[in-house]
Amino acid sequence: MGVENIIPEGWVECTLGEVISTNDESLSKNYPHQEIIYIDTGSVTKNKIEAYQVFNLKEAPTRAKRLVRDGDIIYSTVRPDQEHYGYLVSPQINCVVSTGFCVIRAKNDSDSKFIYYFLTQRSVTKFLHTIGEQNASTYPSINPDDIEKLVTYLPHLPEQKAIAKVLTAFDDKIELLQAQNKTLETMAQTIFKEWFGKYQIGDELPEGWRVGKLGEIASIKSGFAFKSKDFVEEGNMKALKIKDLKGDGKVSLHQLSSVSKDVTASSRVQYFKLEQGDIVIAMSGNTTGKIGVIPPHSEEVYLNQRVGKFFMIKEELNSFLYAFLMSGNYEEKILSMGYGSAQPNISPSQIESIDMIYPNEVKLLSFLNISKPIFGKVLYNNDQIQSLTKTRDTLLPKLMSGQVRVKNIKHTADA
Repeated sequence: MGVENIIPEGWVECTLGEVISTNDESLSKNYPHQEIIYIDTGSVTKNKIEAYQVFNLKEAPTRAKRLVRDGDIIYSTVRPDQEHYGYLVSPQINCVVSTGFCVIRAKNDSDSKFIYYFLTQRSVTKFLHTIGEQNASTYPSINPDDIEKLVTYLPHLPEQKAIAKVLTAFDDKIELLQAQNKTLETMAQTIFKEWFGKYQIGDELPEGWRVGKLGEIASIKSGFAFKSKDFVEEGNMKALKIKDLKGDGKVSLHQLSSVSKDVTASSRVQYFKLEQGDIVIAMSGNTTGKIGVIPPHSEEVYLNQRVGKFFMIKEELNSFLYAFLMSGNYEEKILSMGYGSAQPNISPSQIESIDMIYPNEVKLLSFLNISKPIFGKVLYNNDQIQSLTKTRDTLLPKLMSGQVRVKNIKHTADA
């Protein structure tokens, strides 16, 4: 990847290969441990390690070969634009990653976290994806040499560390808010399960409780079928696609597709304008059943086809419905309800016909008094996460190129 800007004062132009090493350590015949802690590419997305696997050494997958150490960077060599990468902090001594990762280790004159942030720039992942398409016939795939050949500007080590510290402050704040949201949502779900989840359809219910249908409090409608000509390169009108639903209540507004302002003028499109707190669901493909809540946002966002929205008949029951869906593991249940041999699909009527146990008004009101403030706090935190993420992603390439120097930055993430 070429360097187009003027080299900042005190920085040097170099290839990554001059300041990193790749795939230094592999499992050997003399490996001292009887089992390994194994990480595959499918378990890592944007520094989030979702799952480890433990294997007896003799039963370990043949692709589990690469040892990792504290401060190592793992970067997927398969489909590099899919953001399967991570920065390892104090991994267990017997931690091993699959051969689908390149293990990158900074040399003494470079900061590992600075290198990590350089590699996670969208421009870098897209560039490596382009190289990967040239390398492979089936799917994009890169080699360690492709990473080592990347050209960058490198400031002196103290400035590298200072830049990494600024970006880490943003990431730490984002992770803190995400963890707080997880705690809040777990709290609401725990209360829901204790109060309502102990009753199953067919059980004898307390006085005033009854079995009804989900459709009594919400109707489901699939989004507007935008045509290819409706999409534009840039714009303030956005379309929420199925790819933007991450499941477990999360919706990413970070890379929404833009649509023309003209098409959104239609009353039919306006019907599918999304507001904060709206509950949406994926209705086709392998993501069928994934549920999300729309976070606060400044741009106009519209619902695309294949994504459904819960139009609340009783708006005040929004937090009750969300707790029901998340506490009952309905993401997996709805996926299993999907029809179609190749691509699962779910119809609005199938979701609306899901049985629900409705408590009496006193118990329901008690739950709403607890769940509504939690729901509101999660939305507020999501707003902060979106803002911090946007600022971080705007700042990242400017810091990496020297366009913005650390001494000129107001530390927004620490505010």
